[in-house]
Amino acid sequence: MSQRGATSHFFAGANTPQGFYSRYDQIAPSARTKVIILKGGPGTGKSTFLKAIAEAVLERGHDVEYFHCSADNAAIDAIYIPAADAALMDGTAPHVVDPQFPGAVDEIINLGQYWDEPALRAKEVRERIVRLTRGYKFWFRRANDARRAALAWLEEWAAYHRECLDMARVYAASEAVIEAVAPAGGPGRAGDIPDGQPFGGPAPGAQERPSAGRVRRLFASAITYDGERSWLDSLFDRLDRRVVLVGPPGTGKKTILGRVADAALARGYRLDAFHCTMYPERVDHVRVHDTAAGVLTSFWPHEYTPKPGDEVIDTGEFVDRDRLSAFATEIAAAEAAYRTAIQREMHHLGQAKALHDELERCYIPHMDFAAIARVREETLERILAMIAERERE
Repeated sequence: MSQRGATSHFFAGANTPQGFYSRYDQIAPSARTKVIILKGGPGTGKSTFLKAIAEAVLERGHDVEYFHCSADNAAIDAIYIPAADAALMDGTAPHVVDPQFPGAVDEIINLGQYWDEPALRAKEVRERIVRLTRGYKFWFRRANDARRAALAWLEEWAAYHRECLDMARVYAASEAVIEAVAPAGGPGRAGDIPDGQPFGGPAPGAQERPSAGRVRRLFASAITYDGERSWLDSLFDRLDRRVVLVGPPGTGKKTILGRVADAALARGYRLDAFHCTMYPERVDHVRVHDTAAGVLTSFWPHEYTPKPGDEVIDTGEFVDRDRLSAFATEIAAAEAAYRTAIQREMHHLGQAKALHDELERCYIPHMDFAAIARVREETLERILAMIAERERE
């Protein structure tokens, strides 16, 4: 029996102050990757479909990347199978995905064709679906309201530290970290990927720069109905070197991470950039493949426990403590309000999750899961054939 394949875990989307933020374009590594998009309402078995195929592939010794649902960490929104160069993903709201190259590369499997539509259109069932869908969306909007409130309090909390921050020390720390994880004279690999393009190579027709690196941009953590969930341990524990940034907001952690990511790319390194769910355009963690090194921030709610040998940098030391003491009362109030707002977001997501579970129960009795199982087996056989073909090449 072959050894079981390895797994990697990520989030490809997250709830942010601006609403749901998708990086689903980063799941498929290149424009040549086979993409199978699942469509269908709640309770149609999309997550189960993905989990079953992933498990079957793992049992045959092939690796799988899991992309978890940011609202419900137990659910799977997508998988990528490197041995087949194939991605399967849930293409329904809020992460709507449509084929870029229909038929030639991408395809849709509509699980909605296997429900009993007359049963769903019956007055009692229909009205229940409408009511639950509206309630689910209502609580998600309240969760977004709470996250925006959290951002406002986080900004205030950070402002007091920025007022007292020695930026020269932040920049000096940035340079030291860059040399530690992505030293000058890097690999100089061809194939620049602009922000938003997949990790596996430039988009068709993109101009290559000989010394540019490659980046894949995802999320490593998310706020869910069950609290904060992150994959920092699984993503960083096996690296040879880690630099862990700790310290209050506004003390330069994201400045350091942004400079590290930019420098690593300019020097030709391949890296994963994991973005912040509060500031989705800004980087929270970087994993550099060529040096097996990583830089990550540890700050509530996504905290990372440093391991023996890790270099820990407390960016709070870059702040003038005497000046900061004048803001002690305001800092304590802003921090407390920020934590309360995050807890409210989790509560509201819990309310949404309860309604979503009830909504799924409206569909489940009216689905032909035997037919879906047959489609799933056919899909698995196609993926295994792709793997066999690539192994023969």
